[in-house]
Amino acid sequence: MTMLVEVENFLPDKLVDELVKFSKGNVPWELQEKQEHLPRRKISLLLESLIETTHNWFAQCSMFSHLNFIGITLWKDFTDFWINVHLDNDSVKVARQIYLDNRNSPGTQFGDRMIKYGRNRGYIMYNNPNMLHGVPDMTPHEGRLSVYALFN
Repeated sequence: MTMLVEVENFLPDKLVDELVKFSKGNVPWELQEKQEHLPRRKISLLLESLIETTHNWFAQCSMFSHLNFIGITLWKDFTDFWINVHLDNDSVKVARQIYLDNRNSPGTQFGDRMIKYGRNRGYIMYNNPNMLHGVPDMTPHEGRLSVYALFN
């Protein structure tokens, strides 16, 4: 089984456009748990909003119906964001990160493979002890906006 799949045009275009617009509004960005020291903010749950709509879209995606869907997080990474190479915790079986806009910003590095940052592109990662990844220090960049979905 391939442990890393690069994807393009993963989400419906209308949903991507709406998420970008939503992110620019007056929304309750919070610190990301276990990453409080990083220049990253998140929205994980906001009922009766586009966040709930996006959550439901991922929950109904048949590609991973055999897994337990945990939820989504909308991430906003600031222009000085980067993160060292790391492994995700064992409870994560599959993660999907979909970038939402086009900016001059780094994607995610998996060994010698870079998943390029760009609108409606990203990756599906099947977590395992060899799945080291990170965001290289290319600061300052233009920031990043993405949806991160978890399954176990």
